[in-house]
Amino acid sequence: MRRLFIYLLILAGAVLTALYFNQQEGYVMLSVGPWRLEMSLLFSAVVLGLLVLLLYLALAALGRLWSMPRRLRSWQGQRRQESARTELTSGLLRFAEGDYDTAEKQLVHSARRSEAPLVNYLTAAIAAQRRGAREVRDGYLTTAEKSGPDANLAVRLLQAQLQAESGQWEEAQSSVSAVLDKEPKHRRALELMIGCCRALGDWERLEPLLPRIDRQGILPKNELLDLNRWVARERLARASGEDKQALQEAWQDLSRGLRKDPEVLCAYVDGLITLGEVQSAEELIQKQLQKEWNPELLERYARLPADDTATYATRLEKAEGWIQAHRDDPKTLYAAGILALQAEQWDRARDYLQAAVDQTARPEYLRTLGALQEHLGDYDGARATYRLAMDLSGAGSDALPGLPGPAPERPAAPELEEGRSDAPPDYAPGDDTEGRPRND
Repeated sequence: MRRLFIYLLILAGAVLTALYFNQQEGYVMLSVGPWRLEMSLLFSAVVLGLLVLLLYLALAALGRLWSMPRRLRSWQGQRRQESARTELTSGLLRFAEGDYDTAEKQLVHSARRSEAPLVNYLTAAIAAQRRGAREVRDGYLTTAEKSGPDANLAVRLLQAQLQAESGQWEEAQSSVSAVLDKEPKHRRALELMIGCCRALGDWERLEPLLPRIDRQGILPKNELLDLNRWVARERLARASGEDKQALQEAWQDLSRGLRKDPEVLCAYVDGLITLGEVQSAEELIQKQLQKEWNPELLERYARLPADDTATYATRLEKAEGWIQAHRDDPKTLYAAGILALQAEQWDRARDYLQAAVDQTARPEYLRTLGALQEHLGDYDGARATYRLAMDLSGAGSDALPGLPGPAPERPAAPELEEGRSDAPPDYAPGDDTEGRPRND
């Protein structure tokens, strides 16, 4: 419409110009040598206009011819880009369909002609990962990093994620560390680092990151608490392998909330027992059990070593008040049975262990009860208890290494005769999952 309007203006201008010159008197004479040419003013104006038009058309045609190679190259580039886009789309579709081999070939083939080769190489790297070609994957990621220097962060993060998916935890941790060195608060990098540290058990690398993880709200509160517990337990375990001072320093460095946490408290008690600080562990357990009930602490209390039976009997009397208030907890009853065993109070031990088994027939509970029944001469009951323990363990006798079986020809198990014949099997601290007798 606009072009038609312009043409009409040109036509109107030409008509007005013609009318103007037609009313004017005069002529134009052109003399060249012996030749002389005379024209009316109107005809001269028309000829001059035609000459200007022809000159313009000639120059335009010349310009088009001059720009032809450039336009040809541009056209070819557009065709290549269109072909690359089509091939990229096809490669992405093959990738979505799970045809990773074909997708990888199409993506790499179109990368050189693509407007965004970074997308091609990153997707090709994922396709190579899916078909298990780790070295090829790393080659694509290196090429992607070179093709897009500004995408170094994204490439590193993708590399770490793919390495983690394939179980290359150390390599993944190294890749994430490189990202965190540049972007200490990067959310995705922190998430990947958490996974790497969990898989590698690298609590020392994770510990300084916990405040950052907390501030950014990367994990739910319960998962963050589990991480803090794990780091605290590992730190206390390492300190317990050194000396008492190291253990105390590690304990004091923990937050007040963690020092009140039952799991962390049990780890600290384990450290004290490992270092031979039995008195300190006993006092701490008694103090904590008076404040807050914790069956795990009671179990450790039951397994604290002592020099004589009287000490175990004294501990049992102290624990009676706690036990009576929690007789519906099988862990409590089992710990009470262990305490009674240590104190050589066989009947009370049998009552507690039987009550624990009645509530929860766990294999370790049954094995302990069976050993006591055997010692007391109830061989039929011991055999039945052992058999039930093996059935619950889902295995045969191989599931009970070191545990003595029924011995009908002798009044007590061989382990008891080698030790003291008037005492039942004892249980060493920390051996609750096996329920093995300990020889004193």
